[in-house]
Amino acid sequence: MLKRTFTVLTVISMLFASAGCGPKDPGASSSSSGAKSTGASASSNASASKLVIWDKAEFNKDYNDMVKVRIEQFGKDNNVPVEYVVIAPNDLKAKLLAAIEGKNPPDLVVTDDFSAKQFAGMDQLVDVSDIAGKIEFTDAAKKMSMVKKGNFFLPQAFLAPGMYVRKDKWEAKGAKIPDTWQEVKDTAKLVNDPKNGFYALGFPMGASGGGDAEGMMRSLILGYGGVPVDKNNKITINSKETLEALKMAASFYKESLTPPAAVTWDDSGNNNAYLAGTAGLIMNSGSVMTAMKKDKPDLMNNTVVVPFPAGPKGRFIPGGGNVFAIFKNGKNTESAKKFVAAFYDKAFYQSLIEKMNGMWQPTVKGFEDTEFWKKPENKGWLESSKNIIPNTYPAESDDLSNKAFSEQLIVKAVQKIVVNNVDPQKALDELEADFKKVYGQK
Repeated sequence: MLKRTFTVLTVISMLFASAGCGPKDPGASSSSSGAKSTGASASSNASASKLVIWDKAEFNKDYNDMVKVRIEQFGKDNNVPVEYVVIAPNDLKAKLLAAIEGKNPPDLVVTDDFSAKQFAGMDQLVDVSDIAGKIEFTDAAKKMSMVKKGNFFLPQAFLAPGMYVRKDKWEAKGAKIPDTWQEVKDTAKLVNDPKNGFYALGFPMGASGGGDAEGMMRSLILGYGGVPVDKNNKITINSKETLEALKMAASFYKESLTPPAAVTWDDSGNNNAYLAGTAGLIMNSGSVMTAMKKDKPDLMNNTVVVPFPAGPKGRFIPGGGNVFAIFKNGKNTESAKKFVAAFYDKAFYQSLIEKMNGMWQPTVKGFEDTEFWKKPENKGWLESSKNIIPNTYPAESDDLSNKAFSEQLIVKAVQKIVVNNVDPQKALDELEADFKKVYGQK
């Protein structure tokens, strides 16, 4: 993913001392407000418990600006002091863990669903089923927000990945835009031109700690009918279907359809290659589209975004999104619930989603049939969000399944085949053993 450098400011509380029970974060940008309604006295505000909200700094700064205004207005309307703390994404989880350990977390956080599931597993979050029941979330959004023990967070927006294709390169060879994995490979052979520095595919396969490569491999395996871990936590990855998927993945690299370095790329490798014009098809989020709109309009005009390819057994798009989570040990959980419930106001939510330029997709029903999503540069993202599944699907999201995903076990198996020339079945046998080790099974 594209990274962004964020300026961090020292948080200075501008609230009354009696409202200063929220967490202080010296590595973030904070906006505090006394939230005084007309005619309210200082003493009435001083008696109110401050609502503290932590949020990720988004690539599109308009998001944080809009949410800041929304939070401050909520504070004024409800006579509640508020503090909105914006934190660089790479720092957010560590700061939350430190706040949890100090028993002084924020009331509300906007984070990714993967992290929120971990906090739910730690028994740190408030069950928000009462709010969820009042909001018409899409079916895909409901799947994202449920964990074994209940409903502990609310989906703010999808961050569905899509498949970027250089339509000019494909059209020049009379090739159709691929819809299946087999078509990806077949058309890649037609447009591939490594002698002139152009590779058809830009698939990262480095075990760098990011999720792009592992997510792509889960999509490929599921599409071929393989199942890494079933819904009962039974490890079922060692199958002929998974073997075929591994062979397909390895062929992208062995047949030089990707740059030689791609097998070691991290999550930024495919972004950079596509933006540089050296790769013609990648899987990524909306960050690449945002970069093209800003700096490479000609490239954007020659790009089409479509959903991930389907396999013989269907189309699966592992991914997630941003969610609201309320902490048990927050000081003002009731105000947090009230703010979240009001966040999905139709006019505000639609304007926020559209401001994100396709990078976000709605999690609530009633926002899909608009002119915005009919635009060619946006509709692919919406279609992708309809097929999104949790990263660990069909296994329940828990500590073990999340660990197996984060350790990029499947990526490492592909590397063995490509880099070390290990027999695919042997690599699969070792992959099965790696999964069993994570799950404590024999």
